Order: sequence, then C-alpha cells, then structure tokens
Amino acid sequence: MSKLIDEPITVHVSKESGPTAFIWRKRLYRVINILSWWREPSEWWNGEPVRILIRVTAECKRPGIYELCKSDSDWSLRRLLD
Repeated sequence: MSKLIDEPITVHVSKESGPTAFIWRKRLYRVINILSWWREPSEWWNGEPVRILIRVTAECKRPGIYELCKSDSDWSLRRLLD
C-alpha cells in the first residue's frame, strides 16, 4: 500500500552513489539503500522535463520506503510506501 505525498524536499546527493539523505517536514532522513530507479515519459516536445523516480529505504526514527522524484533541479517526495 502507498500514500501519495507529492511535497517538495531537499535532497543531499553524492555523485558516486546518488541520494544520501533528504529533508522532509523539517526532519532528516538518511538513505540506507537505493532499491530501484526509472524515468517517466514526458511531453518533452512541449517543454515538460523528464522525471526520474528513485525508490529508497531511508530512516529518521525508523526505516521506511520512500519514492523520490527529480524533475530538472527540483526534488519532491512522491510516495510513502507501507
């Protein structure tokens, strides 16, 4: 089961390993593992940027699965998975 969040976040990225942490609702979540990533098609001919989605295991107080979305230089928390 998943919950749609779609809120902006700040993401810390390592060039070697991708996202290492993100801040959501003033809390720091440390990325434990990148589970998968994919690109979503867009109407690039209309100027819409390609979105990259990254599913991670991250923890603040306890571990959870989160879906991060990168569109141009903007990041958002797309989903929280149970």
